[in-house]
Amino acid sequence: MDYSFDGTGGYRVTTGISGLDVQLGGGVPPGSTILALAEPGANSDLFAQQFVYGGLLNNEDVYYFSSEHPISEIVQDMEYMKWDVRKYTENGSLVFVDAYAPRFYNVLPKEFTRDVSAKDFLKKGIDTMSLLKSTVTNKRDGKYRGVIDSISYFLRAYDLNNVVEAIEIISSVGKATGAIQLVLMTSGMHDTITENTLKHICDGVVEFRIKERGSELERTIMIRKMRGMLIPNRTISYVVSNKGIELETTTRVL
Repeated sequence: MDYSFDGTGGYRVTTGISGLDVQLGGGVPPGSTILALAEPGANSDLFAQQFVYGGLLNNEDVYYFSSEHPISEIVQDMEYMKWDVRKYTENGSLVFVDAYAPRFYNVLPKEFTRDVSAKDFLKKGIDTMSLLKSTVTNKRDGKYRGVIDSISYFLRAYDLNNVVEAIEIISSVGKATGAIQLVLMTSGMHDTITENTLKHICDGVVEFRIKERGSELERTIMIRKMRGMLIPNRTISYVVSNKGIELETTTRVL
């Protein structure tokens, strides 16, 4: 990630999704907090994993905060895509923050929790919002990016004002450090006021949509906004392949 720029706005950080970078003229501005608003089944989780791997390939450190999925499941999904994440976890470039398992320690059978590390066991009963805030404010040296998967959990568990405060913290830290951060949210799960509030406070909004067309499903992305940038004025079709999410269009249209 190159923090240098000439004052004209001609600086970008790659998202890791090449077709999207083309549409955005090279990537997103450093310090951006991006809301990925997706319908169920629209592959926003794959988008997040590709975003993570793109950061690793860009020599960034990455944190992945998961309150919705077991970490082992995320690693398996990424390895299925041939993204070798274990070497990055071993060298410390990629850090998974498990906010999922601590929620269920008290209800899961012991055979599912007996292999939990002492460090993770100490998170048992921890307030998830406190864990989120400590994760995003943790001091990091050098360039990095992060994923919050997902803010929908927090909107179910906490009131809107607390969630807005957390997003504002995420955003302010990003602007101070130049980090780009991706916040996942499930479309249609929350009321219109909640969705519009989060769209307003995030620097960028990318919506993932699914529409039936005959006997097939058509998947499209709409870039609703991106701070300091002109955005495509149309939806962009994408497909899911063994390379991840691939935008069908490679020409920037404004």
